[in-house]
Amino acid sequence: MRRPTITAGPLLRDAAVFVDRLDAEARVNDQLVTLLPGESFTFAIESARELTLEVLTQPPVFQCANRFGRKDL
Repeated sequence: MRRPTITAGPLLRDAAVFVDRLDAEARVNDQLVTLLPGESFTFAIESARELTLEVLTQPPVFQCANRFGRKDL
């Protein structure tokens, strides 16, 4: 079981790890996790494949709603 931990700098809205993009049979303990600044959360990921921290924390596997937020011009 792989257990990556994320820690929010600013507010982190609806963080999710889409492990099915790497392994259709993989499972994750929770999705759409929102964290206040400084809070942490550990995902528990079960997969028969060897999934590295690098692939689990990069798009399109790791996503959060912050990327859809307002961008001042």
